[in-house]
Amino acid sequence: MENPHNDFMLSQQDAYSTIRASHSFAGKVLFFFGLALLISAAGTFTGFQYIGALFVENPQLMWLFFAAELILVFTARIWSTRRPLNYFLFGLFAFVTGITIVPLLASIILEFGGPALIIKALGATTLTFSAVAVFGWTTNRDLSGLRGFLTASLIGIIIVSLIGIFLPWSNNFEMIFAGFGTILFSGYAMYDIQRLKTFPPDRYVDAALRLYLDIFNLFLFILRLIAGISRSR
Repeated sequence: MENPHNDFMLSQQDAYSTIRASHSFAGKVLFFFGLALLISAAGTFTGFQYIGALFVENPQLMWLFFAAELILVFTARIWSTRRPLNYFLFGLFAFVTGITIVPLLASIILEFGGPALIIKALGATTLTFSAVAVFGWTTNRDLSGLRGFLTASLIGIIIVSLIGIFLPWSNNFEMIFAGFGTILFSGYAMYDIQRLKTFPPDRYVDAALRLYLDIFNLFLFILRLIAGISRSR
């Protein structure tokens, strides 16, 4: 005859093991996420100190860095579980993104006479990402329904960005575009934070990469939005 007390104890142990595994996974993700931010900052410093002048002399060099970014992103599911290759490529991606943001940061500094707007954007990004991350982690709502909207919006933003390379737009449209991008990647951050609860245990690098892309793009759009607002004054 089965003992109800034993069944209860087993179920409690299973629940505890699940929670402990979830926290362990989240801890790994946050570690690599924080590491990516530090490596990205090192890439930005390197870009300003040593590579920025090369971008001015050889603008096509910047496209090589962008191409490297895209290749690493689209192949991430292949290498994200292959240690130690995943650690190297993850760090390389963060470093490269730190370098590729240098032209935008430099143009903002030159246009507005200093880094004040960048500091404001960093603060706004930190607050926004923290708020949506807490909501995504604690809400009882299933955010998986956002996937279709987020994917379609991302495709739309990529298409509009490509058009903008050849057909520059007004500052008013820039503010609308940047505002929509801010909303989009806030949504992605909520969605990806909630997905941490269901990610396979061996894909912590992949999960950290997604969160890094969320906050990186969120910062870019918030910076562009603040710059657009400043121009309109």
